[in-house]
Amino acid sequence: MADGSILIVDDEYGVRSGIRTILEMEGYEVSEAGDGAGALAALDERDYDVALLDYRLPDTDGLSLLRTMKERGCDAMVCMITAYANIDTAIAATRQGVDFFLPKPFSPDDLEGVVATLLRHKRARTEAERLRAEHEASLLALAEEKTQTHSLVSSLRDAVMVVNRDGDVVLANPPMLELLGLGDDDVLMRPAQELLGGGALAPLCEQLATPAKDRTVRQLELGEQTYMASIVTFRDEAGAARGRILTLSDISEVRRLAMEKQKFIRTMVHELKSPLGSIKGLLEVVTDKSLGEELDSYIPMIARADHRIDNLVELIRDLLTLARSEQAPEGEESELVPVAPVLDEVVELARERGAPRRVTVNTDLAAGLPPALIRPDDLRLVLSNLVGNAVKYNRDGGTVTVRGTVEDDWLRLDVTDTGIGIKEENLARLWDEFFREKRDETRELEGNGLGLSIVKRLVARAGGRLEAASAVGQGSVFTVLLPA
Repeated sequence: MADGSILIVDDEYGVRSGIRTILEMEGYEVSEAGDGAGALAALDERDYDVALLDYRLPDTDGLSLLRTMKERGCDAMVCMITAYANIDTAIAATRQGVDFFLPKPFSPDDLEGVVATLLRHKRARTEAERLRAEHEASLLALAEEKTQTHSLVSSLRDAVMVVNRDGDVVLANPPMLELLGLGDDDVLMRPAQELLGGGALAPLCEQLATPAKDRTVRQLELGEQTYMASIVTFRDEAGAARGRILTLSDISEVRRLAMEKQKFIRTMVHELKSPLGSIKGLLEVVTDKSLGEELDSYIPMIARADHRIDNLVELIRDLLTLARSEQAPEGEESELVPVAPVLDEVVELARERGAPRRVTVNTDLAAGLPPALIRPDDLRLVLSNLVGNAVKYNRDGGTVTVRGTVEDDWLRLDVTDTGIGIKEENLARLWDEFFREKRDETRELEGNGLGLSIVKRLVARAGGRLEAASAVGQGSVFTVLLPA
């Protein structure tokens, strides 16, 4: 569970409620206010780690509120959220001391990533202030005491560089050295501007060259990676700057997941909207009595609507399964499951479905086949999806064979069919949510494209792996390797 207190200040109840729900699901302690006065009242009652401020409020604006908060000694990390994002607003917000600028609309992953980053920097700043108060020493003196400090910084995944008041580097951890392409001896006591200038890190020179603010934050693109760059200034008791800490946090995965989630949501909306529109159209014909008063005229339409509803129920069930497949239910761990009894259940149902098209389903399990280390329901779902697909995408009179063997320390299950096959360029996309190969042979086949995504996650959860091979017109082989 996440740890941190968040204050949401936004005049739109729906926005506040949505943000609160997302953050509380992550375990944060969340409060909210609908205007500036409410925000200040909340801050009078307690301190917060992060404040999410809307730019436009009924009684003030976000920057004016932030100025008042700073005057009252508020040390919360601040993220400005607004639907009126432009470069002037962003510049003004940064000059005012805003730590991050998040334009509306934003995805839950964007929000969670920003809050987690701000909390991480808040804890780093708090720890830095504690160290400064305890040791009352210069930043250079702290860096020279390498035994504890160097070990702490070196263990961080973020790239960290410590610069003294003269702008010379006194400490750089391994991730930072890797970004610079230099060794420790090539970095220490050299000017940070010299090390960072002339390459992809050059924009950081401008941040270091500006008057020493307590904190500056910006995003930085390094090749295909995106980093959150934060520069924190250490001061002595008189308020004079003693040095700075530059931290680069890789947020590429957060951004990638946010984009994937947006794509997933768009596809899911389409998958739900299309059948609902069809059902609505069929029901309108019935309610308007467009075909007359005789009930028999409407039976086919009602049947089609009922079939569409069944497909929606199946889609919703698969979506729930997909959401739960990342993590095993609490208290339900993997166990040693005999394959034969589970496979017999799956094959019996597959034979019934394949009978009208004369598709035969065979099994060939090696003698003494060991049990699989997996949840029983997960094994059943994996086999049902793979064998079911092998029947569905097979040819009339085709065959499906499920073989079980032992390969090193793995239990190997191969599901082979003589079906229509898969194009080579589509093999890598088979595991994507909602992916279905569009061909003449598949046009009339129903499905939502979630089955193989679920299979992939369940096998991964069990510590196994999946393989697929196929040739168009010849058939496919799906291989599951599970711990035995």
